Parts: sequence; structure tokens; C-alpha cells
Amino acid sequence: MRYILIVLLTLLVMSGCGIKRDNPLDPDTHDLQIPSNVGGLQGHAIRPGPYTVYVQLSWSGNNPNNTDGYYIYRSLSYNSAYAVIDTVLHTEGIDSQTYNHSSENDSSVTAGRFWYSVSAFKAYPAGNLEGRKCEPISVDIRD
Repeated sequence: MRYILIVLLTLLVMSGCGIKRDNPLDPDTHDLQIPSNVGGLQGHAIRPGPYTVYVQLSWSGNNPNNTDGYYIYRSLSYNSAYAVIDTVLHTEGIDSQTYNHSSENDSSVTAGRFWYSVSAFKAYPAGNLEGRKCEPISVDIRD
């Protein structure tokens, strides 16, 4: 019985060595452009009217050779899970990228403290290759 178990385990291990792996970050993939880290994230709340609130985010734009767009993340606290709230395409020729998160089209933009973060991505036929999220910032929305 022990012999059969050893043979089965050996066959399982040996067959796993032949699996084709498609990791886009393998060293032999030289044509990949990994997105740079996003820097200089700033944000503040703007209340142009009694019922409308905007959270205006801005950050330093990445090199267009390695960035096609950005994911905007939001969380309820620094250490909790971040959810993607929108995607912004990279604007070439502009040093600073911006995004407005508005209560006009998202009812979750209400009074409170929220944490925002941004990451860059590069589009490939197999999907988007995302870089690291930047250091989160807090934005206080007051009544």
C-alpha cells in the first residue's frame, strides 16, 4: 500500500513539471512594459452646492510607454479592502492626471472620511497588467 502511494505521489510531482505556465512577468518576456508606480497623489473635497460633493484627485502622470490608464480605488479606512471605483485613461502630454468622484453619479460620495489610492495599468491582449497601488490618502467630506 505504501509503495502504491509513493508511486502515485511521484507520478503526480513529475506530471506537474510539464505544465505550461503563462506568467507575463517571466524573465523571457522582454517586450512587456511594467507600469511605473503612481506618485504625488493629492485629493480634497469640493462642495459647489448644497447637495453636490466632488472629491478631486490629482497625481503625477506616468510615462505613456508603460501606462495606458489608471485604476482609482477607495476604502472606508486605511487598512481595509480597497474597491475599484473607476478607470481613467492616461492623457498624453499632460504632467498631472486628474479624476473627480462626484455625488451626482455615485450616491456613496457622502459626508465622512474616505481613503483613495491609484495604480497604473498597461493594456495587453491577454488583459491589463497592473502596477502597485500608491500610498493611500485620506479625504474628509464635511456636511
